[in-house]
Amino acid sequence: MIQNRYYRKHPRSHVKANSEDEEKVLNLSGIAAAGILAFSFVNGLFLGYMWKKSRC
Repeated sequence: MIQNRYYRKHPRSHVKANSEDEEKVLNLSGIAAAGILAFSFVNGLFLGYMWKKSRC
C-alpha cells in the first residue's frame, strides 16, 4: 500500500495568509471619528472638573 505523504483526512477549508504582506488599516467614517473625538473631549472635561473639585 502506497501512502501519499501529504494525505489529510479532512481537506483544508481555508488558506493561511501571510501577515507580512497585509497592512492593517482601520477605516472609520468622519461621523464616527468626530463622535470619538467629542466623547474624549467631554470625558476629559469631566475628569478635569472632578480632579479640580477634589483638590479644593
